Amino acid sequence: MAIDQTDGAAPTSHSLLREAQAHYAAALEDMVTLRQYLKDADILPEVEMKRVIGNYARATQTLFDERKKLEELDKRNKGIVHEHAIDFDALRVEIGSRLDRLRAVAGPVGVSAEPDR
Repeated sequence: MAIDQTDGAAPTSHSLLREAQAHYAAALEDMVTLRQYLKDADILPEVEMKRVIGNYARATQTLFDERKKLEELDKRNKGIVHEHAIDFDALRVEIGSRLDRLRAVAGPVGVSAEPDR
């Protein structure tokens, strides 16, 4: 697994997330291939096959759970909340324009242009 590094710097959380996503995708492909092989091959007794299939099901569920955690972490890192990205620049502009309107209405005694320090 090669980790994306720029100019010898430590790997970023974003590059680590990308690497983990690629790792999970490859692991899932391998598990699907293994499942198909076990399904097609008649090399294990029935009892052993049930055990292997049970282990496969648990491993697959664990893989999906970990991938979901990774996707949620990636969304949090991107500022996505409840499936919507928060645009902080637009919020800053909106708050500024509302404060400007309040200042215009309140006059020189109302809302101060600079915060008290």
